Amino acid sequence: MDVHGEQVPVSAEDLLTSFFVTAPVAGHPAIRARVPRVRAHLLTYLDTEAEDCLTNDELTLLHAERQVQPRDAVLRVVGAEALLVALPGFCHPAWLLPAVADARAQLRIVSALRDRLAEEPLGADAVCLLLDVDAAVRRAQAVLDGSPAA
Repeated sequence: MDVHGEQVPVSAEDLLTSFFVTAPVAGHPAIRARVPRVRAHLLTYLDTEAEDCLTNDELTLLHAERQVQPRDAVLRVVGAEALLVALPGFCHPAWLLPAVADARAQLRIVSALRDRLAEEPLGADAVCLLLDVDAAVRRAQAVLDGSPAA
């Protein structure tokens, strides 16, 4: 959408909805059955942990939104960049799903979501944010693979 010549940012809620409906990775046979678990886990993560990644302005909006509707409030007040900032934490071993196959699906979905978010208008530090997600996925994969470097 365009308001007075400026692009209106898409909410993280709309981005995730679109992603999970259209992303080829979500239809992959090895992942399809795991998508609901990964999606629910991501929403829980964002509701409980993403607050640490938000700016003061976003926190103000978040607190106001939680007054109206607490569930998924983060998704309604942030856009692609804040979602991208939060993704590395979702790859932390403490947030990996307990079943290895689910955790592997989680990392594949994070990688695909990272690629989708890279298509959005992002700030000047976008390259660093994208690299942070890539590094977090690699570290988590090493943990799953039992690498001593993890």
